[in-house]
Amino acid sequence: MGDNKPLVLKLLGVIVDRAWTKKVEEILKEEQVRFHFIALGQGTAASDVMALLGLNSVDKSLFCCLVPNYESSALLRLIEEKVRLSKPGRGIGFTAPLSGVSGAALQLIAKDFESKGDDEKMDAENTEKITAKYDMVLSIINQGYTNTLMTAAKEAGARGGTVLHGRKCDVDGESKFFGIAPQLEKDIVVILTRHEMKTDIMRAISQACGMNTEAQGVVLSLPIDEIEGLKSVTSA
Repeated sequence: MGDNKPLVLKLLGVIVDRAWTKKVEEILKEEQVRFHFIALGQGTAASDVMALLGLNSVDKSLFCCLVPNYESSALLRLIEEKVRLSKPGRGIGFTAPLSGVSGAALQLIAKDFESKGDDEKMDAENTEKITAKYDMVLSIINQGYTNTLMTAAKEAGARGGTVLHGRKCDVDGESKFFGIAPQLEKDIVVILTRHEMKTDIMRAISQACGMNTEAQGVVLSLPIDEIEGLKSVTSA
């Protein structure tokens, strides 16, 4: 990579039976994946998003990780080898391209890269290479700031969101970012929006709940090619 080339990130997702949670977490720590979160399936009424992700069982754990593009395939293969995801009912793993990433996420993952902006700056290469009709805006914030986030998102055009509860997994005692000790308990807020509204919504969330606020949020987006139930509204 050249000095001025932006780092391209992918979302690595792993859904496993609850009994394999510790094993996957150990793999991610061994591989120094510094930015990963766990959300657990709940026994209460499941949301559409939880069902879509395979989390409508109380016995599942969802891992969300941000990894460099050049490492994503090898890491997914390693998890498959050690957890045997191919066994029936064991779990699934997947990677997905990102259509936008907040500057804070880039700094967190690539500490040896010179900062190219603040929370409002998106990864230009991720944004330019992907075209989609809709986007999923995924925000990971400290618990207790969901209302603040949704207020900002709705003012930017969002119609609603879905909240998952999770926690950040520490790596090698990594206790501070921007000089702030992180809160491990997190809320993961999922918002579906038309592509043309994505940047405004991400910018509003970053301003209200970014890394330089008490919410300590990171915002990213994934392209969605097709969706049902969103045809007649501007955002959902």
